[in-house]
Amino acid sequence: MATRTNRSGASGLGARAVTELRESVLAKVAMLGVVLLVLSISIETAIGAGFLERGISAVWAVVFLLWGTALVLLGVVGRTLIWWRRR
Repeated sequence: MATRTNRSGASGLGARAVTELRESVLAKVAMLGVVLLVLSISIETAIGAGFLERGISAVWAVVFLLWGTALVLLGVVGRTLIWWRRR
């Protein structure tokens, strides 16, 4: 098995996480899910603060919440199953 060199200068767990994110599609899917979850929480916070009106904004917040949750679960469970099968 070939050894990978680390160009970023990071070491340890951080370098491994960056490498995993670059090479794994499922890790990217999970990361997109996290972004959607953060967007959903931001929309809900804006509604609570009065910047946005409840209505269509709340619908989008729920849509992003559901999609984000599904993508995080898909990415994490899929990556875990791949990891488990390789062991």
